Amino acid sequence: MNKHGLYACLLLPAAALANDSTGFVGTGGVQYLHNPHIAMESEDLYISKQQIRVAYRFRNLTERNITETVLFPMPRIDSYYDYDFADVAAFERSFRIWADSKLVVPQMHVRGWMYPSLPTGGLDYDNPVDMTDALKQCGLSDAELMTPFTRKHDSRRIMQKIIACENPALRQLHPQPNAENSIWSAQIIYSWQQTFAANSITTIRHQYTPLVGGSLYFDATPSPDNDFYRQYCIDDAFRRQMAQSKQQYLTHQALSYILTTGANWAQPIGTFTLTLERDAGELMSLCWDAPLRRIGPTRFQSVIHNFTPRQDLNIVFAPGITLPR
Repeated sequence: MNKHGLYACLLLPAAALANDSTGFVGTGGVQYLHNPHIAMESEDLYISKQQIRVAYRFRNLTERNITETVLFPMPRIDSYYDYDFADVAAFERSFRIWADSKLVVPQMHVRGWMYPSLPTGGLDYDNPVDMTDALKQCGLSDAELMTPFTRKHDSRRIMQKIIACENPALRQLHPQPNAENSIWSAQIIYSWQQTFAANSITTIRHQYTPLVGGSLYFDATPSPDNDFYRQYCIDDAFRRQMAQSKQQYLTHQALSYILTTGANWAQPIGTFTLTLERDAGELMSLCWDAPLRRIGPTRFQSVIHNFTPRQDLNIVFAPGITLPR
């Protein structure tokens, strides 16, 4: 895994918000389908804390029109994270989709995920299970499921409802429910019907204000077992700048973008362009396997041809500390 730490005064190459995919939303959860007849010729993705913009060019490889349900999933947000998210209402108001320059009004689906218990104790965070139907049978509404995004409901009271629920699927997942294993993750998925004209290019654009997480917790102590550092590929140069602060914990902000669903089309993405922008004097780190070059004082870019995304993007932003010259 390569890493990129993008710093206030230098770039050291070496760290939800989603790609479009075709599929359907059913009672069994969200299904993503590989489409062998539509290719993504290009994707131009711009990410900052203030705005995400993405533009696609799709080509229908056949001689007939194809109509598909296109899904746009947001990242899952866990109910136990102590994050201060931007106003979800502002996010929803800012979310816009254009297909061939025409505004699209998508449907919004709310999903609830939970983590299985491990035989050795703890939870299997690598294999979340879509438990939307079970949670709704326990009396949870969409608004309650969305609490990790909105913070409009008391997550502890919701967890007590989950613990008290006798739903068989929940009992199979957690035979002995308690506060530790009854956490859940919320996910928002947008969908719409899209027709791709025969042997033609279809352009789709998105634009929205991302849900940026923030926290006062930022452990500046380097450790190979620190999940935070592994998630964002924070390297020694980033640590050195953080260590210059007299505070043990520093504020940070983070966002995620689901990139791997872009692998569900007929071919690798013809040309993928990633543009990242941070605030002036800010640190930024993410895991990324390709070169990033500076194209402006606060802007960095990576261009990849025949790209198959293998990982999602997790980006952390932190206050910059100027290194001595």
